[in-house]
Amino acid sequence: MSSEESDIDPSWWAEAFANSDDDGPRRVVELASMRIADLAKAAPADSLQRAVLIALHLATSSMLRPEDWDEPFKPMMVWDGKRSALPDDLDEAQLDLLRRTLPLVEQRPMRARLADILWMADRSDHAMLGLAIDTYRAASLDPDEWHRNGHAEWQRAIELARRRGRAELARLQEISAALHARILSGDRSDGFVLCDMSDMLKRCASMDPPERTALAAKFVELAAAAADDDKARLARHLERAAQQWLASVDDQQGVHASLERVADLYVAEADERLASDSGAAIAADHFLEKAIATLRTLPRSYRIEHGHDHRLRELRQRLEDSRELALESMMRISTGPIDLTEAVIETRRRVSGLAELEALVAMATIYPLTDVARARAHAEELAEGSLRHLLGNVTYSSDGRKVASSDGAVDHAEAAIQSDMSRTLQISTGIAVTGFIIPAHEVVTFEHRYNFGFLQRVCAESPLVPSGHEDLWARGLRHGLNGDFASAAAVLVPQIEQLIRGVLKRRGVHTLFVDAYGVESEKSLPSLLSMPETAQILGESLQFELQAMLVEQNGPNLRHNAAHGLLDDAQAWSASSVYVWWLCLKLVVVPLWNMTQPAKDEASDVGDSPATSGSGSDTPPGS
Repeated sequence: MSSEESDIDPSWWAEAFANSDDDGPRRVVELASMRIADLAKAAPADSLQRAVLIALHLATSSMLRPEDWDEPFKPMMVWDGKRSALPDDLDEAQLDLLRRTLPLVEQRPMRARLADILWMADRSDHAMLGLAIDTYRAASLDPDEWHRNGHAEWQRAIELARRRGRAELARLQEISAALHARILSGDRSDGFVLCDMSDMLKRCASMDPPERTALAAKFVELAAAAADDDKARLARHLERAAQQWLASVDDQQGVHASLERVADLYVAEADERLASDSGAAIAADHFLEKAIATLRTLPRSYRIEHGHDHRLRELRQRLEDSRELALESMMRISTGPIDLTEAVIETRRRVSGLAELEALVAMATIYPLTDVARARAHAEELAEGSLRHLLGNVTYSSDGRKVASSDGAVDHAEAAIQSDMSRTLQISTGIAVTGFIIPAHEVVTFEHRYNFGFLQRVCAESPLVPSGHEDLWARGLRHGLNGDFASAAAVLVPQIEQLIRGVLKRRGVHTLFVDAYGVESEKSLPSLLSMPETAQILGESLQFELQAMLVEQNGPNLRHNAAHGLLDDAQAWSASSVYVWWLCLKLVVVPLWNMTQPAKDEASDVGDSPATSGSGSDTPPGS
């Protein structure tokens, strides 16, 4: 020990590691960092003790993320543009203190962390790199230690050794041998730990085919034992580990047999769920889907030879029956009635006594479009502090098809917020149709008779209706004015795509998709509506509502259903169809009305049209 090291006392930080066995799943070095910070505050000011403890705190307070080579250490906390300490915050003096301290550190997790950080500060120090690798891989391979420290530390050891290449080949081989031996000596009580080790082992030094075959046999054995213990999920993961090793020695028959066992496990779990209490049909649905998907990965020739095509047909029929059962088991959630009497009275007053075109414009602006910023803020407010977005969700159509699905995760928060905004629009659509659009429709069609010629002229003069499509738009609007919203949806929904495309092209937006061979194809409606230029031209509100009503899988999805014959009687006469017809009326008549009014400013606005009270600015620019 040098004289400089003798000035440093290991007892300064020993207390931080006291009772470390009670820390639970939190990594010892990270929890100890908080205790070291407290010890630093209690140390004498301007003392070597305080300086050492501050340096140790900065070195240990971050979280190890071994999968990120460029930034393996992440801050423990991030808030309001600030973060907790990172190793990058260490200055040269503090790094020098850590070099002097490292030989005195007996706690293995902190010793590994310090060696790693000091090597990152000076990557030419290969001895420090070797110390980091050896100390990381000294972590126990027992399940408890694996979950606390071992998984991340062994992964970091492998990454450090692999990155240096041939110079660390011997260490990689030692790591490989240790993991290989640990897996072969494991049993079903190790759970998913052996699957983690298998994934790591594939990144180590290459192994001989007999070693790979032994691993495959071991995982097949463990999977069978887990299945006997009714641990189906663990058994499936063990089988997948076996498949990877079987594939590495080109044992395709073994891989196929393993896939069959995985499919059997899914089916068995579906049967178990269906045999349980009510509400299990949705869970059984999930397992049947997985079984079908697994069998579909088998080569067709193998499926035919082993009778799996027949089994697939049986499973698909079971899946269909399960989904019907799931729909029947769903519970309707309803609220008390909403009194729209005042809204209906005011709506009737605002559209009554107007001229023909003016009445149509009043009806088209009787209800405001979605304030997207406010809708997003509301969705974010609902999400704040809620665990709902951590859970997945599934949307089924009325005939039992799964039409939308999302995984629950923090990483998918944006998709969840968009989904909530879309669902909120579906709720408000019913209110808009019942309290505003239908009452306005009744008054306008009672006071006026809109013949086909009039509507043709309106569509011909409207700046948004594409040339050559005026007749179709006029017929669609007339169907709606006559109360035949099913026919209106069938005619107008397919026409919206060309209207959007024409608006974009007139503004110089490129709407073609060019493939690898130079063949040009027009973008479809989902692609057109997702373009940022669409929001700029049509307005954010109209873009959002067209997307939510026409192309979102967890919404009415009217465009898809109409195009593929899936639009049934119920949806054709639903509030969604009425609302989309009303949006089409807005696209035709409001820009035309704005063109005929004296210009009050440069930008056209729905405020130039009648019945604007409370309607907001929701008109797409028409010129």
